[in-house]
Amino acid sequence: MSGIRFSFPACVIAGKGRIDRHDLLILRKYAFTNGIRSYDDALLLLALNDMCPVQCDDWSAYFVEQLTAFIVDTAPPRGRLDAAKAAWLIRALALDGHVENPLQLEALLHAIERADSYPDILSAFALDQLRHRLLRPTASSYRAARHAGITADDMAYIWRLLRCRIDGGHLFISSLEASSLAMIEDVVRHRDNHPGWQEVMDYAAGEEQHVDSLRSHPWLQTEGNGGAWDERVA
Repeated sequence: MSGIRFSFPACVIAGKGRIDRHDLLILRKYAFTNGIRSYDDALLLLALNDMCPVQCDDWSAYFVEQLTAFIVDTAPPRGRLDAAKAAWLIRALALDGHVENPLQLEALLHAIERADSYPDILSAFALDQLRHRLLRPTASSYRAARHAGITADDMAYIWRLLRCRIDGGHLFISSLEASSLAMIEDVVRHRDNHPGWQEVMDYAAGEEQHVDSLRSHPWLQTEGNGGAWDERVA
């Protein structure tokens, strides 16, 4: 975000390092009069979120809804997430393949839920964020205990991504999604996991694609809307 140029009033708000309700009203009126209408607007919104860790209660909903509305409904092709949009989201939200900001992760999930269709590389990438959190629990994380595995909250996260894959009472997941799930299983195999996790893994085990397939291919490589993305899973 270092290349972002802040104009008024965003420059003043960014300099304070916080966003209060008055600041949000000013942003709505002057900076984003018609909402987020371009990729430059979206990057400015992301930069403000990064530079202002102190935020009013209304900011979370505004940030998630505005970013989602732009990437799903405004940016072409409207209504769906194609490979170019997926590449932009991964590049804009992630650092070394890891989405660290909770609001940015929520925006990613919300965009996937809102879109009529999306490439499975994007849902596999979102699933991989769970693996990152399992591997790197923080002091403030609910995973303080090293033996903690997949929790009920984790299952809710997983089903937000996979529930659209249910058809006729069966779960149909892609080989990329199965690979992401298998890599999570590598981390939690000997931990205390929610009972529903084994059911998900039973479906994933039916996929022919081996876990190493995702490790040996780029997340996404495409041209458009900001350049190419080529992030390999370590």
